[in-house]
Amino acid sequence: MTSRMSLVAAAVCLALWVVLAFVAAIHSGWAHAPLAVATVLIAKAIIDS
Repeated sequence: MTSRMSLVAAAVCLALWVVLAFVAAIHSGWAHAPLAVATVLIAKAIIDS
């Protein structure tokens, strides 16, 4: 996965997290999984660049 694709995937994960955590007000642990995935993808994009 290229760093640009990682950043796009991270943006999608962040958007999904915002929807789950704030719009749908789901505050269980699994709703924060997209935030963790986005953080890993952003770190991967930084390391790859």
